[in-house]
Amino acid sequence: MIKQTKYIDVEEETILDLDADNQGDFIAFTDNKTVITNDYNLKIDLEIRFPIIRRLNKEKFFIADSRTIPTKANGHILDFKGNLIKSFLAGDGIGDILVHRDKIVIAYFDEGVYGSDGPNHDGLAVFNFQGQQEFGVNSNGGDISDCYCICKYGLNKILFYAYTDFKLSELDLDTFKIESFETPNEFSGASAMTSMADKIIFHSSYHDKRSFFPWDRNKKEVIKFGEYSPGLRGIGDGKFLAYGDKGYTIIDVTKQ
Repeated sequence: MIKQTKYIDVEEETILDLDADNQGDFIAFTDNKTVITNDYNLKIDLEIRFPIIRRLNKEKFFIADSRTIPTKANGHILDFKGNLIKSFLAGDGIGDILVHRDKIVIAYFDEGVYGSDGPNHDGLAVFNFQGQQEFGVNSNGGDISDCYCICKYGLNKILFYAYTDFKLSELDLDTFKIESFETPNEFSGASAMTSMADKIIFHSSYHDKRSFFPWDRNKKEVIKFGEYSPGLRGIGDGKFLAYGDKGYTIIDVTKQ
């Protein structure tokens, strides 16, 4: 396991949310409403209590408030000049967001799934870059009560791991076809995962909050190893992300 830490010059501000890829490109949002990337530093005028920020592409980014009230837009697409392009209802009870290709994938925890009307009732929803919902899992025969974690998988798919049945589900973002797989009990309740070919690496289960659990779907085996504090996010290629008030760390669990 190799760890690479980057400190960000936020002066007296505190990072409230951050995303980074495995090439070192990052986007962060601070308590002074500052958006910071490798190339930009700008203030935005939005009231957001519980921010989640993600880069869409080189020109635009997406920021959402994870809690909202019915009908109030809580998802916002802006450009890197600070111009607001689109606001829309992204749903209440957002647990995580990932951007893959031209899709915004939003996962919800149970308070959203069983809360006020909105896309949150779907457990996991897919939007385009215009803020239009294109797919929802529960609206299409799914049964998500709480989506515990999501990650990118290959060129056009994502994986999600959800309560109540804790199957690993694979969603094709082109066809919206879902394929689900039974999972072992060793990592039941895991809160983060990343992918690497047919091996899926989980972290922080119900009974072991610090260990990693690589699962080879072909060999049907799980071999626990290593330790890291809870609160990671999977960012693909066998890597996880952790962030703090002044920077972030990428954890590569494929290397020793």
